[in-house]
Amino acid sequence: MGPDRIVEHLKAIREPRMRVLALVDALGVGAHTDWVDAIVTLVMRAQTLADADALIALQAVTQAAADPTLPYAARKGLYEAAIGRNAPSIARLFLTVSPNALPSAQLDKQLEKQLAPERPLRPAGRPLTLGERKSLARTHDREEILLLLRDPHPDVIAILLDNPHVTESDILRLASMRPAVPAALARIGQHRRWCVRHAVKRALVQNPAMPLADAIRIATTLRAAELSELAADASLPAPLREHAAQLGAASRKRPHH
Repeated sequence: MGPDRIVEHLKAIREPRMRVLALVDALGVGAHTDWVDAIVTLVMRAQTLADADALIALQAVTQAAADPTLPYAARKGLYEAAIGRNAPSIARLFLTVSPNALPSAQLDKQLEKQLAPERPLRPAGRPLTLGERKSLARTHDREEILLLLRDPHPDVIAILLDNPHVTESDILRLASMRPAVPAALARIGQHRRWCVRHAVKRALVQNPAMPLADAIRIATTLRAAELSELAADASLPAPLREHAAQLGAASRKRPHH
């Protein structure tokens, strides 16, 4: 399946999750090298040609590559095909997904305290259980939402992400938080509504606490100029900087039609 056919097929599927599932099934069919070549072309179109349809397809591809339902045989074959095609940045998408959380010893001590089963929303308020905070995360009250945005617990964040009264500005605040809980950032990067917002994607990959596999997946969908910024950002993990540099270099070598 070539890049044009992939784009047209996915455009006909309106629900993002259904696009991913369709790709999970399709990635195991046909020559792995053909899939790798198609993904390389989609990356180039999304990065340098501002092709919106190619970007939608590429986002679905990166999510399918990380999906736990993708059969091991397909994952292994696509990884090896990408290595054989000298496309390490594509191969990296099919590596086993890294954990979404760091050992507690690596978390900021203040974050560890805030992740306790009970914590107050207000400095002088009574401690609230996790269940109470999860219930409050469904509120329409803006004052309560703003207080809950400071709660680093991934279960609270997951409910806030689905709250229709939460804005993109709110999500950017969560994605930019320092220090941050890796699992909470991963929830944002995997959310069907927010994972496609460009500003949110940039904030997530620029956050050093973002789990590496998720950061690599999201960075693959960024523009060439943004990849250059990532590659030069010494605060980010070396593998992510290398991934950004390789993607940028590959796009510069290919003709832009």
